[in-house]
Amino acid sequence: MALSSLHCPLCQSENCKTHTSYKVSSGEARNLYHCQECDNYFSQTKNTALEGLRKPLSFISTVLEAINEGMGINAACRTFKTTRKSLNRWLERLGGLNSRLKFFFKKLQPQKLSCCMPYVTNFCK
Repeated sequence: MALSSLHCPLCQSENCKTHTSYKVSSGEARNLYHCQECDNYFSQTKNTALEGLRKPLSFISTVLEAINEGMGINAACRTFKTTRKSLNRWLERLGGLNSRLKFFFKKLQPQKLSCCMPYVTNFCK
């Protein structure tokens, strides 16, 4: 899934080619790119809210959906075997994305997901 149009994060050049690919923990393949202008290597999630996330976005959306449906934060942490610190970090990083995040969630699990943004917006205030 292409996250956005491909530009080098350093020089903004569009003259980038796929260097290699790797798999994230969810099994999804992602690409590493090489900028032909400035000789920089970067991933497709560089400078996005998804940069450095270790859990798959589908897992994060499931946890946020459970919280939106009324599950308490401590219960969600126990049920999904994650820490409160991780949950807070996800809400901070992904809370401001609103419509873009909603688009990703619907692409990942259209049959199960409703918008979790009311909770995220209230939690991040």
